[in-house]
Amino acid sequence: MHWSVSYQFLSWAYSVVIQMIRTRIDALDEFLGGSLPGGLILDIYGPGGSGKTQVLLQVSTAAAEAGHRVAYIDATGSFRPERVLQMCRSSGTAALKRIEVFRATSVSEQADALRRLDDGISVLAVDNVTDLFIYEYPGERGAFARSHLLMSYMRELSRLALAMDVSVVVSNMIRYAGDREIESMGRAIDLFTHVKMRLSGHPEYTALCSRLGAQTQFTYSLGRSGMLSKNG
Repeated sequence: MHWSVSYQFLSWAYSVVIQMIRTRIDALDEFLGGSLPGGLILDIYGPGGSGKTQVLLQVSTAAAEAGHRVAYIDATGSFRPERVLQMCRSSGTAALKRIEVFRATSVSEQADALRRLDDGISVLAVDNVTDLFIYEYPGERGAFARSHLLMSYMRELSRLALAMDVSVVVSNMIRYAGDREIESMGRAIDLFTHVKMRLSGHPEYTALCSRLGAQTQFTYSLGRSGMLSKNG
């Protein structure tokens, strides 16, 4: 009887460990409660060169090495399989096979990728979530269609995250309003994201993470293995 209870507990504990997805950014993992939860949308934004794509590749690599299946929607042409292999700590080839890449060159292709996702994925990465919307629907004349379509896309991301218990990580750019830096289409993004991670890039390399009722900040460096948090 005791053996049966112990076996059941160990099986449960093992399944919990298997399901945990660490980002390998210690300060971020601590802020998230130890790992990246399913059903959550993490929004990583900042200027060019601040490390957004590196974080998406790092999270995808870490999840794949832990045995999880990953879907990666590449709307910028920045996915590099050699970078995944470089980030791997063990069997790079096996991890790379668990990452399915969808190359999107239009808003319709980016949306269609969500309809082509297989059951069983644990992580969905989207790099970059707003670029194609801004490119196809520029300026004031395209503002209404751009916002409407992006909100529909974010709503579908949210539905998939909850229905499939998937961890969703998106990257986004910043733009300037006078002398202020604001997230590109941030009002539409904020309605659906649970955790925000603002990267400053050169020269400070500071990350500010926030969610409802909590906030943390840490400095970081970018290297061969991706982002490394220095404190926080």
